[in-house]
Amino acid sequence: MRHLETWFGETQLKWDNGFPIVHTPKKACLTRLRKKYAVKIVCSQANTLRDEVMAEVVAYNVANRFPG
Repeated sequence: MRHLETWFGETQLKWDNGFPIVHTPKKACLTRLRKKYAVKIVCSQANTLRDEVMAEVVAYNVANRFPG
């Protein structure tokens, strides 16, 4: 739904959604957006499982620290 932030009533042919035309940069851009929105959803105060997920993140980070 966040893609609607770029829509200002234009038709599809005139709509500039900000994505690159070339496939490879477009794929990288979409991957970044997916990560961004996933983090926003998981870390949201409205997420009833937020504290559990954040505790798992902390445990994972502690278990996977590199020495040094």
